[in-house]
Amino acid sequence: MRDIPFSLNEHPSFSLPEVGLAVLGHPISHSISPILHNAALGVLSQEEPTFSNWMYERLDVQPKDLKKALDQLAQAGFIGLNLTIPHKVEVLDFLVDLDHEASVMGAVNTLIWREDHWVGHNTDGYGLEKAINEVLQCNFQNAKVLILGAGGAARAAATQAILSGAFLVHIHNRSANNLNNLLNLLHREFDSQRVEGSTSQSFSNDDFLGEDWIVINATSLGLKQGDPSPLFTPIAGFGRNSVFYDMIYNPPKTTFLAEAEADGFKHANGLSMLVYQAAKALAIWTGREISAKAMFHAANSHFGD
Repeated sequence: MRDIPFSLNEHPSFSLPEVGLAVLGHPISHSISPILHNAALGVLSQEEPTFSNWMYERLDVQPKDLKKALDQLAQAGFIGLNLTIPHKVEVLDFLVDLDHEASVMGAVNTLIWREDHWVGHNTDGYGLEKAINEVLQCNFQNAKVLILGAGGAARAAATQAILSGAFLVHIHNRSANNLNNLLNLLHREFDSQRVEGSTSQSFSNDDFLGEDWIVINATSLGLKQGDPSPLFTPIAGFGRNSVFYDMIYNPPKTTFLAEAEADGFKHANGLSMLVYQAAKALAIWTGREISAKAMFHAANSHFGD
């Protein structure tokens, strides 16, 4: 991975057996996706040397250039793309073929080139559920899931929890407008009895005190030093078997997670979700089983752990 992301004016081109992969976003310089994918490709290439010809890079693509980028990269020999902010929803305008998860979640984070068009997938929900299973040793089935936030990340989390059989999904958000938009969407797609929501003005502590929840931060609170926790009630009031997951991975310990740790709860940051969604994407592109272990090792080395 080079230090500076590529632009649409300078990206490489590939011809078989060379294959191009990339993550598109704006901004994108912070992304460690190339570190993860190239580490896993290195493991694959030890058994199948052809994968040594696969390269994963970062491309800075502004929203107005997304359609141009999709066309241009297909012509340049890219067969797989990841999408991050701000392209996950906007790309839907340019796709006619989506998998079930992407369709229900209303967002795409993975594209694969099939003959003459891009096919959209969403591996975020899979990555989240896999992370919670592996790192926190719990699962969504029959669980109460509290999601903080009502944006795209919250929608993916809520959809995955419902699809996996959660007993109840409660969405808490500061803005009533955004909350209601998400609740209406989820009620149209799923059993409304399993989906509810609240704002800081409407929540009831009694619904959470002493109850076991999977609590997920799907907001951006925590990205900046000094950000408060997005949680609306003291962590100590939750049932002792509650777990706390923050989709943010850098910084590795947000205020949200620090409070969970201080009260003795199981907790984890979003690095595991990042790795597992990346492994799923690479499996889609390669048709091979992907080593999440190699991705974790590369990520930890990058962060100096």
